[in-house]
Amino acid sequence: MGMKLMVAALIAAVTAVGYPKAPKSEAASSQPVESSAVAKMESRTKDPKRDPGLFGDYWWANRFLSRHQAIEKVKGGSVDVVLLGDSIMHFWEWKHPKSWAKFTANRTVLNLGYGGDRTQNVIWRVEHGELDGYEAKCVVLMIGTNNNSSDTTDPANVAAAVEKIVGMIRERQPKAKIVLHPIFPRGVSAQSARHAKARVRNDKTNALLKAFAERDGKIVWIDFNDKLVDETGWVPRTLMADEIHPTDAGYDIWMAALAPVLGK
Repeated sequence: MGMKLMVAALIAAVTAVGYPKAPKSEAASSQPVESSAVAKMESRTKDPKRDPGLFGDYWWANRFLSRHQAIEKVKGGSVDVVLLGDSIMHFWEWKHPKSWAKFTANRTVLNLGYGGDRTQNVIWRVEHGELDGYEAKCVVLMIGTNNNSSDTTDPANVAAAVEKIVGMIRERQPKAKIVLHPIFPRGVSAQSARHAKARVRNDKTNALLKAFAERDGKIVWIDFNDKLVDETGWVPRTLMADEIHPTDAGYDIWMAALAPVLGK
């Protein structure tokens, strides 16, 4: 879709009364939501720290447009690294510029992380062109912690959705090396009830993802979760000040873990 048509379509979507959702096929409606394609064009924000975009406070639509604008700049060319995921990737570029500058030095990086995204949102984004029109050398995937924030989520459904996303990456970027991470640990202690409950679901999801990576044999499985926790098994605030998103020090650990795969 051309940029002008895309902008027009997005404007129509976010200004409509109720975001128009595409009709689901019988097969799509029978699968878990984690493996469905779901957009968040209706999502709005009151956060004054977010840069105003073409769509005002419709932040997800702004993010989607900005990613396609970035893709337009590399159309027909190659990208060294694509980061595909949620706010843990998004915030690296947005809130940690020094660490991001080190990571992107001498390599082209396309950050396809969106705050709050779940597997179903990534599926929608991939279906709508975020891996099209360029050649990625490496796609780094981590997604699922927001799915597991819900008490009703089944980790098996999250793992199955991640497997589906891997297949979508292969279809659109057949030459790319796929790096799959387990979901990062979260929470500073067992008393962090919200994070502790999600952590249990994350751990179950990660066990399934590791088994998938071993069966697959071609995925590059990089697990450095042990470096993101202290002797208690929980994340220190020096690495995740808000208990879920890395600090500069946390992102530097991630960068070091990727270095053997990505090169200097």
